Amino acid sequence: MFLQDNWYVAAFGADVAAKPVARKICGKPVVLFRTAGGEAVALEDRCIHRGMPLSQGGECEGEIIRCPYHGLEFGKTGRCVKIPGQAVVPDSAAVLHYPMVEQDALLWIWMGNRAKADALRIPRHPEHVDGKWAWTPLMLEIEADWQLLNDNLLDLTHLGLVHRKTIGGNMQAHATATMRTTKTERGVLVTRWLPDSAPPPQYLQARSFAGNIDRWQEIDFIPGFIRLWSGGTDAGTGAFEGRREGGVQFMGMHAITPATTTRCYYHFTQSRNFALEDRELEARLHKGAADTLLEDKVIIEAQQARLLETPDRPLTDIQADAGGLQARRVVRHLAELEVQ
Repeated sequence: MFLQDNWYVAAFGADVAAKPVARKICGKPVVLFRTAGGEAVALEDRCIHRGMPLSQGGECEGEIIRCPYHGLEFGKTGRCVKIPGQAVVPDSAAVLHYPMVEQDALLWIWMGNRAKADALRIPRHPEHVDGKWAWTPLMLEIEADWQLLNDNLLDLTHLGLVHRKTIGGNMQAHATATMRTTKTERGVLVTRWLPDSAPPPQYLQARSFAGNIDRWQEIDFIPGFIRLWSGGTDAGTGAFEGRREGGVQFMGMHAITPATTTRCYYHFTQSRNFALEDRELEARLHKGAADTLLEDKVIIEAQQARLLETPDRPLTDIQADAGGLQARRVVRHLAELEVQ
């Protein structure tokens, strides 16, 4: 199940230039490109003439994209503006155009009812444009239902097992973390506290600690977008009361965009507010983040494959599923509203 009336990240802004980029979002083929004037455009990736994908060798020139098969040219609204060898362009010669907004270094797309496409509802991620933070981008294609990735991010008890070499830490500490799940206006907030726990390898790459740390994870979900604020300070120095200076802090952006019912795009950044000029550290942290995401990819894709093999077998929910279950309720409710 995915939502049509929702803003999704289609790409990082820096990844879309004059060369067309192919995406499939909510089951629909989309081509992304940037005009000579710098505007990012999203059109149906299907020429109206014979169905050729515009992304497959299409050429962008000025304000148009040209079909690689017979050369029809389409403007940024999707309307065909030129047919080689033909003076008159039929009114019906147009491909679908999807609203696109560039904000916080991200390209946001709306696949549903255009009348509901309110750009003010696009979530902000100010760390991407705030000079006090540094970040690097990652994008993966995950062969799984996008909601399995939501489940994974909203239940971090798996860190001690799946990510023991990267961001994990002690398995028991994750299993017994103090957890609170709160419904928000548009989604779910999961807060986890891990007091007096061993700092994970990723944190030790960034800073040395006196001993154990007080560690927090705050996971703010709305459909298609998760902000995950995590970090740790020396144990007993007030992290859980809001005193979080002097340790390690990361603001993770997890933009999860459904492609099909069993595939999704995972756009990720990890912003930090320390050692901004340390490129060696940045490279190590980037590799650590990439390794972590690949660990998740292996698990989630194996999970999806087995679920497809055994669709009639029941699953049992446990206490740690509270955030993921709430998120699924949010998605289900919004999907029901779309068909009313």
